[in-house]
Amino acid sequence: MGDVRRNPSTAGIHKLTLARFKTLMGVDISYFQIPWYREYRATKVGFRGSKKPGRWRNHLPKVLEVILARKEKDPVVLFENVMREIEKFWHPAPNPRAPILRKMPMNGPWHHAIVPAVLITALRNNGYPFTDEQISEAFQRGSMIPEGSCGFLGACGTAIGLGVAVSVVSGATPCHGEEGSLALKYTGEVMVELAKEGGPRCSKLSSYLTILHAVRVFKEEFGYELPVPSPEELQGRCPFWTRNPTCHLIKCRFNPLTRRMARKKGEQKLAGG
Repeated sequence: MGDVRRNPSTAGIHKLTLARFKTLMGVDISYFQIPWYREYRATKVGFRGSKKPGRWRNHLPKVLEVILARKEKDPVVLFENVMREIEKFWHPAPNPRAPILRKMPMNGPWHHAIVPAVLITALRNNGYPFTDEQISEAFQRGSMIPEGSCGFLGACGTAIGLGVAVSVVSGATPCHGEEGSLALKYTGEVMVELAKEGGPRCSKLSSYLTILHAVRVFKEEFGYELPVPSPEELQGRCPFWTRNPTCHLIKCRFNPLTRRMARKKGEQKLAGG
């Protein structure tokens, strides 16, 4: 493989995230800042204790079974419960270099398949005319999106998952006009939204934002309404952040730290009269 070539940069990454990454992983984040795809994957896989990339694909059939069996109507709650359930049977590589990697990783390309499948499942669960076959189709398409597409291709895989869901809903193919344009349009919208968040990859942040954007799209474009948590319930609701070494921490609206900060500011304001 030759010498690993890195491009160290901390631009746009909160100093708390950098410090926490070093604590949890035992290396600086620059260890993984390798702008060569094969070398990046080999380094990451070796760090996790795997012999080759792609072990996650072994779990996909069971993941799809979990999604198909869920009955939640709220896609945010559905997503969270799917993630909790698949953690129970997910088997990471046996000898990772960091203890935090002994459980299911918090980031990875399986989110690319899960998010569009969750969206179509939520439509089905709310009584709209969608089938298990269409859920499976969305899942299969999402699983085609490569790992690390956010940084290496300039296209977040979960955001593309919204395009997958819109394509399934509209019945679009490469030979359609308006329907295909809708998938491109709404994928682009959520890409811009994600870009504004900044920071290193967080699959959970990308998933939350993509799902919420999809809910707006389904209502405005197709007339399909889905229930979601209130803004107050969304703030600080992420239950996964403690195991994510690249968590954006106080930069992320879904991190519980933001709720604590808002509460503290409110208390200070009251105390100040």
